[in-house]
Amino acid sequence: MCLRRRFYKADVRWISAGEKREILYHKGKIYIRQLTLFYDADNNTGTHNNKWIIKIDSDEILNMKLIDIHECLAGCMVCKESDRPVVSIIHDSTYKIYCVILRDVGIVNEGIEIWIDNVDTSNGCSVRVGMIYDVLE
Repeated sequence: MCLRRRFYKADVRWISAGEKREILYHKGKIYIRQLTLFYDADNNTGTHNNKWIIKIDSDEILNMKLIDIHECLAGCMVCKESDRPVVSIIHDSTYKIYCVILRDVGIVNEGIEIWIDNVDTSNGCSVRVGMIYDVLE
């Protein structure tokens, strides 16, 4: 097996109020080394209750709010220098800016989908999703 490292960013950068949208789809035969989820809502009236949904090979592996990922999977710790599988990089509930990194997500045989469900019916939100992966040959 020969691994080739690749980098990918999703083209979707804005989610309208009340919209549920697929942000990223990538075909399989890859090993995901790092997945970055970034979310920026309206400072005054935005919400941190939007749900992120990740499906690998049609199996839902994550359906959580970023605040729950921060609290339950990253241990409420913001840390840029960590080798843990889930790292909360930015957690600012005042300005509603969040960034979480998931490391060594694993092998994708058929495809990976990342969705966001913007439960805020008044405000859109800015999102960024990036992935570092190895192509399996």
